Amino acid sequence: QGCEARGVPTAWLTLDDADNEPRRFFAYFRSLIQQLHGGVDADWQPSRVRRHVDWIIEQLAGLDRPVALFIDELQTITSAAVLQFFRELMEYLPNNVTLYFGTRAIPELGLTRLIVDGRALLVSAEMLRFSRDETVAFFDQARELVVRPDELDSIFRRTEGWPAALQLFRLSLNRRNVRSTLEREISDQPRELAEYLTENVLALQSPDVQDFLLRTALLPRLSAPLCKAVTGLDNAQALLEQLERNGLFLRALDVDLHWFKYHGLFAKCLSDQFSARQPEAAREVHLRAARWYAAEQMWAEGVHHALAAGALPLAADMLDEWGSTLVAEGQLITLERWVSPLPLEEITARPTLTIKVAYVYVFLRRRAAFGPIHAALLRMEREGRIQPEIVLSMAAVSADDLGEAFRRAQRVDIEKVDESGFDAFERAAAANLQGVCALSLGDFEQARVALGYARLHTERGVAPFSGGYEVGVTGISQMLQGDLPGALATFDAAAAQSPIRLDRMLASAAMTACHVWALYEANELDAAEALFMPHQELIAESTMLDFVAVAFIAMSRIDHARGRRQAAQDKLDALEQVAQASGWPRLLRLVGWERATRALATGQTDPAQSLIAAMAPDTAPPQAWVMFADELGEAQFGDIRLMIHLGQLDRASRRLQAASAQAGGRVYRQIRLKLLETAWHLQAGSEPAAQNSLVQALQFAAPGRLIRCFVEGGRRVMPLLLRLHRAPPPGLARHTRFLADVVSACGGVPGAEGGDRAPFDSLTDREQAILTLLSAGASNKEMARQMTVSENTVKFHLKNIYAKLAVDNRLRAIAAARERGLIA
Repeated sequence: QGCEARGVPTAWLTLDDADNEPRRFFAYFRSLIQQLHGGVDADWQPSRVRRHVDWIIEQLAGLDRPVALFIDELQTITSAAVLQFFRELMEYLPNNVTLYFGTRAIPELGLTRLIVDGRALLVSAEMLRFSRDETVAFFDQARELVVRPDELDSIFRRTEGWPAALQLFRLSLNRRNVRSTLEREISDQPRELAEYLTENVLALQSPDVQDFLLRTALLPRLSAPLCKAVTGLDNAQALLEQLERNGLFLRALDVDLHWFKYHGLFAKCLSDQFSARQPEAAREVHLRAARWYAAEQMWAEGVHHALAAGALPLAADMLDEWGSTLVAEGQLITLERWVSPLPLEEITARPTLTIKVAYVYVFLRRRAAFGPIHAALLRMEREGRIQPEIVLSMAAVSADDLGEAFRRAQRVDIEKVDESGFDAFERAAAANLQGVCALSLGDFEQARVALGYARLHTERGVAPFSGGYEVGVTGISQMLQGDLPGALATFDAAAAQSPIRLDRMLASAAMTACHVWALYEANELDAAEALFMPHQELIAESTMLDFVAVAFIAMSRIDHARGRRQAAQDKLDALEQVAQASGWPRLLRLVGWERATRALATGQTDPAQSLIAAMAPDTAPPQAWVMFADELGEAQFGDIRLMIHLGQLDRASRRLQAASAQAGGRVYRQIRLKLLETAWHLQAGSEPAAQNSLVQALQFAAPGRLIRCFVEGGRRVMPLLLRLHRAPPPGLARHTRFLADVVSACGGVPGAEGGDRAPFDSLTDREQAILTLLSAGASNKEMARQMTVSENTVKFHLKNIYAKLAVDNRLRAIAAARERGLIA
């Protein structure tokens, strides 16, 4: 009211347990921003490095007036992602915005530093207590009451100025027994006092109002139609408005006076009393409320009341209905939370609910919880009750049982396009998996067709969860065919879509993981790192190991390339932990080969061989398919690299010939094989043949500008690259710019005399702006405030500036920048 009286626009968001689902939370916060923009949907401008908090800060800073945001019930939030969002929002809140939190407990939000800096004020319960004078003024407003000074003293001592208790006294003082208690000193606990006063307030009401209060106190929020369903009263709307006017701890939640809410303490006292004295009546209230919410398809509230009523079949029926939307939209944590109170037999009595719960446990990698559900699905399949091909194929993917996954997925008719809703979501999932299967076989045309059907089913099912996977696999398919620009365009187009970018969900993590790999291959290391870092935890939770592997391996290589050896090691350690926890031996081998290859690159042959010997043998039967993480990793060709390094050239030659014969249209694989062939010729002492192989690798890579393959190819190719750049053969005449970029990425400067020095990559506009502020002596915090970004974003850009200038601190960065003429 104070803000509105001053003409300050406000927006209010009341949180609850369901907002620990990041996708749901960010959708609501987007609506909050929209409300401040006058109901107009704020545009999401596509960016490879933009994060939720940066976008929201920009939107708030863009408002040309002071605004106030009210976030209530903050204590319900336990999600690490949502708490981190609030931490950064508070840290970098624009000056025109005031943020108010209402909470019964203070989460870990870094408040102490903000309070010390004078940027936050903590208003505790103690500070909200009325003083003696405020208590007198409060009772003076109730002109119908006559309260003596000694009575006011007693009320103040007993309530200690607690506003809710003062209101209870004001409402109940007309009862003689309440007033008589003021004449003697009684040592009440706050809860006991509240219960006593609430009971006396209740006693002052008419029987109809008493019954209404007791029954509706069980409802977290109230509306007239809901209250009518619960109490049978036709005048519920008038009664609600009367209770609000009379100050009976009821407040309207909207300007239309449609939804109301009781004060938490008042409702708790009444509901506890009603449930204890009339348990069957309380159960009936919950049951009626559940049925009303079910009819309105307001599933969360309906399930809440059904569970409170002990009506487990009704709760399960609603979850079966609601679960279709939750799974398709990726709100898996929400469904997991609501289904957890149900006994297994209540779930498995409904085959369709069993399937939806299976998706939750598979995609969230809840292996223990999935076991009984998996057994139930197999039993139902044997009995002919359901055809769980799709969900069981997803389960097989999660277990990295590719044979089972592909066999089941291929049985699904993905060309059946007349379905919608959950059925369309499932067919989209099957089509995605068929696309992955075709991709692993090198059948890019069939992969394109399958992924096209996945896109169609996703649109019909309005299922962004499947859409994220389709985008990721489509981009990977383009890149493996050598079309890296096409892959980046695919990812950028998807990143421009608000629902995917604003909602933290596992499917968008899959898309992001693939995008990170593509940016890495394009040598856009800054963008790849900026995209990876805020999504690291989410990517690690992906269902398919390939998504986890490509992002973490790419990021580990970026750390390694920038001299952050420990950070590079940490990424591989994290990947290894994921592999062990998930039971993924293929991922363990990918990590092992990555470590071994790095050891070989630095001449550590014995440690590399020890790492290889320590790996668990690949006991899986040889398969025709090669998954896309194996295209990036060294598990596929690491043995060839080792043979070349050890001088076992005959064995290496045979392996190279066999691998080349199987490469087909996999341009990315052909590039890597040609680089291995180059290394083989160099080891054999044949530079002309090595140069010929390198030319072929460059010809494969140039149209798609696949750069990092050459960087990972080793420093031995640098002299050949420089020679080719100085005198390009006819086959490279059209690709001299690409060749120069490859040479630069490998750490050389084309045409440099007297040796090669580290190249200087030009600064981005934002890096240039930060460098200017740096030279002026601005702190990280000051830079973040001036540029309206988070301090983490500033640190990220500073790290990139240091790397580009080949320095390790601020002073050297300023000196190097002045030497290059970047600042005055």
